[in-house]
Amino acid sequence: MDRGEIIMRRILAVVALLLTSLLGLPATGGAEVAAEPLGSGAVLFNPLGPAGHCTAAFAAVDARGLGHLVTEASCANLTSADLYTTDSSGKNVLVGSVVSAGATYAVVRVRNTAAWELVPWIDTGTGRVVLTGSRETPAGGTVCLVDRPAAMSCGRVLLRDDPDGPAPGLTRTDLCASPESVAFITADQAQGVPVSASSWCTTIAGTSWFAPVNPILEHEQLSLLTG
Repeated sequence: MDRGEIIMRRILAVVALLLTSLLGLPATGGAEVAAEPLGSGAVLFNPLGPAGHCTAAFAAVDARGLGHLVTEASCANLTSADLYTTDSSGKNVLVGSVVSAGATYAVVRVRNTAAWELVPWIDTGTGRVVLTGSRETPAGGTVCLVDRPAAMSCGRVLLRDDPDGPAPGLTRTDLCASPESVAFITADQAQGVPVSASSWCTTIAGTSWFAPVNPILEHEQLSLLTG
């Protein structure tokens, strides 16, 4: 290899490096940014749409292993546009969009798997509870409500399939829920999605309802993400 060829190769290498920098191409051999955890308690919103937000209750997967969030029903009312949440640096990052909705819940398909990794835990304020299943708690049994910011209170299941609830098929409890409620659980078992109602702790003090998660999962052909 003569001197002229060596100089030419060096020039081409420098040009390639400059083009990589100017065009924003990924550097070879660099470490990839790790996906952040996403699951119960995630606050979803549409930054370009009307003000408002909704909360994810549980993470789930379909038969193909694709990730979803089972959320409160208000997620379906934020518009049909993409939904975002905030990452650990404070940036708004795409999650996905609503792909199904019922009267008491919605399902969000998680499309941005490069940024988010679904996790099976729920933050109770005193630690993380890793969900291992969704065995239903019978009437009279203990049930706990996780609220945002992370806090948990426990009470009793009063009635399953309450005929006087705000919607059919709901479970009534003696807990006082709020618009910031995340999910109902019993120990490490998922129970249900809080159902919004302004009268929860005013006209009917200390009474709230949830949509049982098992019928939702069955209807949507999803499986609860467990640890």
